[in-house]
Amino acid sequence: MKGTLVVITAVVILAVSFLLFSDIGPVAKRYSRAKVYFANVVGPTLRGVSAPFRFTHGMFDGYINLVDVKRKNGELQKKLAVLQLQNQKLAELEKENERLRRLLHFMDQSPGTLIAARVIGEDVTNWFKCIIIDKGHGNGIREKMPVITPEGVVGQAVEVDQWHTKVMILIDTNSAIDVYVTGKQARGILAGTGRTTLKMKYVLKNDDIETGDRLITSGKDGIYPRGLPVGVVISVDKNVVGLFAEVEVMPFNNFRKLDEVLVVRK
Repeated sequence: MKGTLVVITAVVILAVSFLLFSDIGPVAKRYSRAKVYFANVVGPTLRGVSAPFRFTHGMFDGYINLVDVKRKNGELQKKLAVLQLQNQKLAELEKENERLRRLLHFMDQSPGTLIAARVIGEDVTNWFKCIIIDKGHGNGIREKMPVITPEGVVGQAVEVDQWHTKVMILIDTNSAIDVYVTGKQARGILAGTGRTTLKMKYVLKNDDIETGDRLITSGKDGIYPRGLPVGVVISVDKNVVGLFAEVEVMPFNNFRKLDEVLVVRK
């Protein structure tokens, strides 16, 4: 019985298929009208049913696009970081080249009297304000030799071994330099304070000195030759007790940013 039903169903399906896909006029017309009716009735239902699927598909496409944009943005950020780092390196190289050109020019003006050295560290073992340079006895450096840059005086060599030299810089409290005011007769001793500024001692209140005056070495302390720039006066206070004015000086060199120096042969 079940086998007979299957055979009948198959025959009916084949017959309907034959009629639907044949060119018989009446059948074709009825099929056309049935197709239109079916589309009008079932179409909205199918659209309603498929709407969530279309919405989900759209969200999925949007998510994929967002992930792709985020990935590309991450790649661009990495490229930007690399370019910024390269730009910083170029800027540092330009600054270093400029410093070296100035040092070479300075050395050319005094051939045979200057030894170029690089700052390789700071002495943190005691209270002294010192830097360490990469030249020593093997390069002709001796204690009490002045150390300078094209900007001005750095300090003097205090400890020297075969390969390195410890340099006491101007701001050390043990540092003292005999100086003149450029273009004037005012004179005094420039002393370190342990801070970023210096004090010019023994300046009489009636001496001709004012803010903005530039100081140079006098050559009378037995260490620094005459005429080396040292710093600029940033304040003068004559309204203090005693014979001497209080004079504050800013050194020309920034000791936190020293990279190369010159040692003056004596």
